[in-house]
Amino acid sequence: MTLGVARDISLIVLIVPTLICALVPAALAFGAWWATRRVRFALPSRIRQARTAVRRVRDAIDRVTAAITRPIYYREMQAARLRAMWRFLISPRGTNQEK
Repeated sequence: MTLGVARDISLIVLIVPTLICALVPAALAFGAWWATRRVRFALPSRIRQARTAVRRVRDAIDRVTAAITRPIYYREMQAARLRAMWRFLISPRGTNQEK
């Protein structure tokens, strides 16, 4: 075996593991590019669907909250109205109570 042949064999022996090791980052980069491309096209419709679902849930919560709090607000407003009428009826007329 001559020196040239030994040099070629040693280069092949050193280059093959290097190419195999370089294949892993290349595959990872290609996978990231491919996944990003697929997500980029699928994402707007998914975001729109999620936004619609969140809007529906928010509207349902608003309706339920309004239905629950409506009687409480009505009762409080009636009580305040009665208190104001009672204060007006028992206060002496013509006196200034804002002193």
